[in-house]
Amino acid sequence: MRKFSNFMRSLFVAIGTLSGFVTILWAFFPSSLNPIANKCPWTLLTILLVLAFIYAIFSNRTKNIIELKLTDKVKSTVFYGDLFDAKEVLVIPVNEYFDTIVDDKIISSKTVHGKFIQKFFGGNEADLKSQIRKGLAKIEPLEVNEARKAGNKKRYPLGTVCEVKSGDKVFFLLALTKFNSNHRAEVKNSEYQRVLCDLFSYIEQHSQGRKVSIPLIGAGHSGVNLNKQKLLEFMLFSIALKDELTLINGVDVILHESVKKEISLASTETLFKTIGS
Repeated sequence: MRKFSNFMRSLFVAIGTLSGFVTILWAFFPSSLNPIANKCPWTLLTILLVLAFIYAIFSNRTKNIIELKLTDKVKSTVFYGDLFDAKEVLVIPVNEYFDTIVDDKIISSKTVHGKFIQKFFGGNEADLKSQIRKGLAKIEPLEVNEARKAGNKKRYPLGTVCEVKSGDKVFFLLALTKFNSNHRAEVKNSEYQRVLCDLFSYIEQHSQGRKVSIPLIGAGHSGVNLNKQKLLEFMLFSIALKDELTLINGVDVILHESVKKEISLASTETLFKTIGS
């Protein structure tokens, strides 16, 4: 159903573009085009529809990588791969407590947060906790939850970013989710938008020209009420709408292979090229 929707969107974009082009031609060459339209209108219409269908099919072919110019100051490459293979700066969504315990209760081992801890700080949780404590030292927590039996007790505002390091990699830990009454980490759509704004503002101020790589933020257990296609496009729009944002080396959005069936990069490319034009 989503593929059909993307195809129809591309088709209507093509029809609109071709119709506009023909209208312009008609304005300049009416004497040449009027006889053609009068003699074979259906042939002309068929040609336009065939061209539109060809464009829609071409634009919705499977793509593994796209390059977008989101603003005059920010470019983005979106592709499938392993986030942890990226160099320089990686964004890791975490919960509001910046927890470090991967026990499938506080942190799931299947999330980016859990995999990050296991891969880069497995067996050395103390180092990660120490870096987080130093990184958040100047940030006022919302509360100190002494009643919390496991995990960190200081709770921070969503959108808070803490920088930690492992080897030659730098990680921007982003407070994306908070715990609800059922102790499940989640973020509301309205909060999600503000979190992204805070993240990109932080990236602009602290990336220091380094390449920044981010996952599909909110695609895991966060509870964001958007399908993967809309989630990607919303995230990219959040960057595009920040006119003052300047990222010298752009930003890479690295998608996990598991979302490949739910996302059409060709459709995303068509959308942003249409808007950019």
